[in-house]
Amino acid sequence: MLIDAIKAIINPDVAIEVINHNGQGTVILEEKGQDAKLKKVTLRGFDAAQTFAFKLDVEGKRISDYLNPAAEKINKSCDGIIFTCFKNKEYVFICELKSGKPVKKEYLRQFRNSHVFVKYINHLLEEFYSLNFRETVSVKYILFDKHQKNKLNKTKIKAHKIEPEEILSEDNHIFSVYKIHHLSENEFLNIRHLKLD
Repeated sequence: MLIDAIKAIINPDVAIEVINHNGQGTVILEEKGQDAKLKKVTLRGFDAAQTFAFKLDVEGKRISDYLNPAAEKINKSCDGIIFTCFKNKEYVFICELKSGKPVKKEYLRQFRNSHVFVKYINHLLEEFYSLNFRETVSVKYILFDKHQKNKLNKTKIKAHKIEPEEILSEDNHIFSVYKIHHLSENEFLNIRHLKLD
């Protein structure tokens, strides 16, 4: 019901198809920038019927045209947002792809702005559909990078749980971020390999 309601209010032009690959729901996030070295990442392990994904970072669009684009901290967005449910628990994965060295201040602002947008979606669902996922959903941040120095530090994406790293923002908020280094385009991240609890 939650996934259907989210599908109903998100513009279909920004929806990302959830593909069924050998029984696993698969989401492919793509970076369209010409200079992007990390063009796409593949995430698997979802229940396709219980998953909805969309692009938030769309060329020529901002999160809100009503907000000042020159304001330093706002109107930033991540590449993709995935709403899903598995093991009777609801999750929102906010995902960002970085081709170069990730800059903490920059990607944390993108995560925060994207999370604010997720809260806005919740308020819309609460107001007009009598649904409230704020109490039940767990928001997770995933940062993918292809920075060359991290090549030696490649994230092991199989056979063990990937733990988030605690990162302190410029105004002393703590964010738990899963950092996935140097995932090649022919590899995938099984979302169930993340340590979620």
